[in-house]
Amino acid sequence: MTRIPDPLLKKTASERLHYATGELLGADDFRDEQTYHRRQLAQALLFLNGSGTLAGLRVIARHRPGQNGAPDEVHLEVQPGLALDRAGRLIEVPREACLRLRRWFEFIAERPPENAVLDAGDLLAAFRDGVVVADVFLAFHACDRGYTPAFASGPFDALDASQPSRVRDAYELSLVLRSETTPPISADPWTAVTDLASAQQASLGAWDALDLPPAGHVGDWRENPAGIDPTAVLLARVRIPATPGPTAASAPVPDWTAAIWADTAPGENPNIDNRVRNFILPPAAIRRMAGA
Repeated sequence: MTRIPDPLLKKTASERLHYATGELLGADDFRDEQTYHRRQLAQALLFLNGSGTLAGLRVIARHRPGQNGAPDEVHLEVQPGLALDRAGRLIEVPREACLRLRRWFEFIAERPPENAVLDAGDLLAAFRDGVVVADVFLAFHACDRGYTPAFASGPFDALDASQPSRVRDAYELSLVLRSETTPPISADPWTAVTDLASAQQASLGAWDALDLPPAGHVGDWRENPAGIDPTAVLLARVRIPATPGPTAASAPVPDWTAAIWADTAPGENPNIDNRVRNFILPPAAIRRMAGA
């Protein structure tokens, strides 16, 4: 499935279709109708709740012994759940998803530096105090599917053209190295709220605090580093214990033993921090905390 552009991310005026008897409607009109309602819902969700985890999406580690002489593997497993991204879109992970941590690490360590997105130098930059630090991000990913015969679009003339009949609201998981001395965590405009006056001030600044960076933005934006979808949400921070490589330019050597990746409590590994993310709490949880 290929990624398709989402009109929700374009800065356009909110316009609804005006229907009239005999009016000619095309595919663009129906797309605009969908976009209007999606944008209104997304803005309401984002500015009422912010972005972050609504339910589930715990990241856990599983040590998998190698089979038939293969090395041991460590899986990062993202449990099912629901999140709200930085554009106000709901992201659902309907079933457990897996990231193979050892394969990811070795792939980067073995890549030549020429024309590589990531290589051993990036692992070295993210290696300090005996660990390599990486973040798990979750992004909205709309995919076209269900191709069906249709008129050719654009400057084409074809009798056998096809177009997708459905768009699936899917997701994409990314594991991102962090070379910062202190990687940033989620920005929350409400962290300084202690009373009505501070809440009012935070509300006045929430438009800029929650708005996406402008198109073409280069450089870090809150916890999302350059090159990462600015609408993606942070799920967890992973610390991979490692020792220095044989040479100064070599990638660090990670520790994949079962003892390192065992849970100290059910579903809790000390090398995975699920609390760096933003949590969106329902009113029932807030009432419980308030003692109501």
